Amino acid sequence: MAVDILELAEFYAGLDGARARVQIVEKIDALWPDPQPEPVLGFGYVLPYADALWPNAVWHLCMPAQQGVLVEDRPAGARAALVDEGLLPLRDGALARAIIVHGLEAANHSNALLNEIWRILVPNGRAIFVVPNRTGMWARRDATPFGAGRPFSRQQLRRQLKAAGFSIAGIRPALMLPPALPQFLVRLLSPAERLLGLILPQIGGVWVVDIVKQVPAPIRAKRRQNMGLGVPVRPAFSRGVLSRKKLGARG
Repeated sequence: MAVDILELAEFYAGLDGARARVQIVEKIDALWPDPQPEPVLGFGYVLPYADALWPNAVWHLCMPAQQGVLVEDRPAGARAALVDEGLLPLRDGALARAIIVHGLEAANHSNALLNEIWRILVPNGRAIFVVPNRTGMWARRDATPFGAGRPFSRQQLRRQLKAAGFSIAGIRPALMLPPALPQFLVRLLSPAERLLGLILPQIGGVWVVDIVKQVPAPIRAKRRQNMGLGVPVRPAFSRGVLSRKKLGARG
C-alpha cells in the first residue's frame, strides 16, 4: 500500500521525518561518493533526500502513480514523472545509479519494479534501496510511512534482490531508536545508535541495501523483454521547473 504524496511530505516536515532523513543520508554517504553531475534515478519519494545528498547531481525523479507526484521549485530545474512502476520512462542502460525510498515496500508488483530498475541500469550499475525492516520498531507504527506497505527481513530482501539479478554489496540498518521519542531522549541516546547497529541490527527501522546489477539478466527479465515489455513507450523527461503541487495523486 502506497502512502499519499501529501502525507509523505507532511512526515518529512516533522521531527521524525527530519531524523529519518539525516540518518539515511549518512548511511548513503558512507556507501557512495558524490556523483557530481552524473544522472541519478530517484524512485518513490526521494525528494527530501536529493539536495541533502547530492545537490549537483542530475536527478530523474520517478514517483509511482499510486502515490502521486510532488515537485518543489528547484533553482536548477527538475525532471519528474508520474510513472507506472512496471514501465519506467527511461531507455535500457540509461543510468549508473538509482536510489529507491518508499518504493519497494509500496509496490503493487515488486518483481516488475525490480525488473525495471535492472533494465535501466548500466552493467554493474548500482542501486540503493531503503526498505522497512520487518522486525524493526518503525514498521510497527502507522504514524510513519515506514509502517505502510510490506516490510522485509534481511533474508527476504536478499532472496528477492538476487532473484531479480542483483548482487548484494552491503546491507546496513538505520533508525535504531523508535519513532516519536522526545527530542531530549533522541539527543541523549544518539551515541548508542552506532553500537546498536553493530550488535542488534535486527531492531533497526529500515535496511539500507547497496546492490549491483549482474549481467546477464535473470530468466524472468529476459522473458519480459522478449514479450516486448522491456522498452518504455513514454517520452523522456521534460526539462523545467515544476511548481509545488499535487498531480494525479491517489491514496
